[in-house]
Amino acid sequence: MAAAIDGEDTLTAQSVTSVGDARAALESDSIVCVVTGYDLDDGSGMDVVAAIRELTPQTPCVLFTDVSPADVETDSFEEVIVEYLNRDLPDATDRLGFIVNDVIDHSAQVGFLRPDDEEERLEALADYDVEALPIEESFDRLTDLIATHFDAEVAFIGLIERDEENFLACHGADWDTLTREQTICTHSMLQEDVMVIEDIREDKRFSENEQLANLGIVSYAGANMTTPDGQVIGQVCLIDTERRQYSAAQQAALQQFAETAMEILELRQQVREAQAPEVMP
Repeated sequence: MAAAIDGEDTLTAQSVTSVGDARAALESDSIVCVVTGYDLDDGSGMDVVAAIRELTPQTPCVLFTDVSPADVETDSFEEVIVEYLNRDLPDATDRLGFIVNDVIDHSAQVGFLRPDDEEERLEALADYDVEALPIEESFDRLTDLIATHFDAEVAFIGLIERDEENFLACHGADWDTLTREQTICTHSMLQEDVMVIEDIREDKRFSENEQLANLGIVSYAGANMTTPDGQVIGQVCLIDTERRQYSAAQQAALQQFAETAMEILELRQQVREAQAPEVMP
């Protein structure tokens, strides 16, 4: 397997022979794809898939085995992109590198984490008619204030839609949207507390993200914008082009700014609804 992968110009293999070593690699290194057999020293390929699902669900996997698909427990594949390749095929080794490249490209296009209640969350977001609300100037002032308060290069307010994050205001950069698979907020929104990444170059989830590197993003802090019904619809975030830490007090302040942004959005929506003309039955 390693020889087939190393034969590809864009790939470098890291070999392990046990579930434990695979888990350690997933935790410590920037792994862009996992290729696993079925029988390992301390478990099976399904245990490797389970480790991927727990640690880095966005990492694709190729199950390279002579075990029939009918004998594979596919429930383990939930939330993990898994490709099957029968190693008994005459050209299996030759095809492995191609399939690894393909599944990496596929995961980059469609793979990102979603909340369990994603449809309910999107319905809550749709309730706010953002395009009709007079919030641009208020949010511009708020991001200016946030950037000044934290001495941050970039501060933005973004709503997380089905396939992209839409920036409603952005101090320090001219950003309109990012796809969900590219934005850090896709991960931050799943965390209850403020998410801080001191250096994304050292974080296996983002170190290979070319879009973030092109934008010059090094450090990140994000706080949830949560509706009164408990749905996370957006983020208030800080970006810097150098490594940075945020104290507990600073994280609490960022969360307060996120709550302020949500209150502005909620207030504007309530005013709009109050001004809507009544329709007689």
